[in-house]
Amino acid sequence: MKSLFILLISITTLSCSSENTPENASTNETTNYQLSNNLNYNAVLQQIGTQKLGSAVEQPNSDGSLGRNKDGYFHVRFQMNMSRISDYAVVSENIQSLEALLSTFTYAFNRQLNDGSFTLVIPDELLNSPSFTPPTQGDLVSGTAFFASSLGLALTTLENSGWYTQGTETQTLREEIRKLHPKFEKTLDYLIVNKDILNQVDANAPNRLLFNALAFYTLGNYLSRNDAVQIAREFIATALAQTDTTQGYFIEGGGWDSSYNGVAIKLALELYLITTDNSLKNMLREPIIKATLWQLSRIKVNGEISTEGNTRVFPGGEAFLGVEKGVDYVKTIKALYYFGHLTQLQSVIATGDKVLNFYN
Repeated sequence: MKSLFILLISITTLSCSSENTPENASTNETTNYQLSNNLNYNAVLQQIGTQKLGSAVEQPNSDGSLGRNKDGYFHVRFQMNMSRISDYAVVSENIQSLEALLSTFTYAFNRQLNDGSFTLVIPDELLNSPSFTPPTQGDLVSGTAFFASSLGLALTTLENSGWYTQGTETQTLREEIRKLHPKFEKTLDYLIVNKDILNQVDANAPNRLLFNALAFYTLGNYLSRNDAVQIAREFIATALAQTDTTQGYFIEGGGWDSSYNGVAIKLALELYLITTDNSLKNMLREPIIKATLWQLSRIKVNGEISTEGNTRVFPGGEAFLGVEKGVDYVKTIKALYYFGHLTQLQSVIATGDKVLNFYN
């Protein structure tokens, strides 16, 4: 699969060592780390800044397609990098970025079906492959949840931006996005109807449980749907129960995985940053700290994320659509920036820079 992280801006704040051993980090001294309760998601985006946020932006095609959909529509799942555009748009107050974001929404919802699901068009090269296995209903619901997590986060970011909610230059685009509200409702209703399928297919994958939680929580808040917010809390609780009691990482495939652990931390931190519910923050705080300290221990001094001992992503490991999975360093970088700003630890922010430099 093509990398969706197609544009990296060079950041030269650190000179990286060429050594190849992981840095040490203790996962037992979590009391030394405090996550601020006073920063929300948009405030942390402001602190990260436009240069670093811009490094993760994928420019959609003129029709609004992203990722695999750029080669011809496949599924709404592959629109899930929309929230990177909204992050950049609100921090830079860039109207062209907001227009690009709307185009990605329109592209997706032009393909929504009456039940709230989305059209699937499997590419010929996959259909003709002898190793291809058709997606299950669980795959399609999960793919929609991936998309919805990005949609909900993008909408949350917009609603927390004075530039977006009050600016005269954004008024027309605000009105266009409001016209899509019935389609947002249908997406959420579809996920609620199929929440038991998500619970079943994602039961042992904390990162996917947290994607589901983010989808339900953000869309539930945006649409004032308390039923969805409660479902989100259930997904969060199930995910947090699947952490290693000694080392703190999120358990994937029966062990640790430095790629999926980074994904899970990012999602958990986004939930922490967007919620105003202190009970939910308290629920998330310690697992986030422990998992992040473990993740730091997997980062080599040259910025590479070690895959040694991983259960899922490693040379010869899992594949997706016929392509071996690589480390999702983009999400680890974002997680480190979130954590660094929430704890005011410049060393963690510097480690995020170092990882970005390595993979640039």
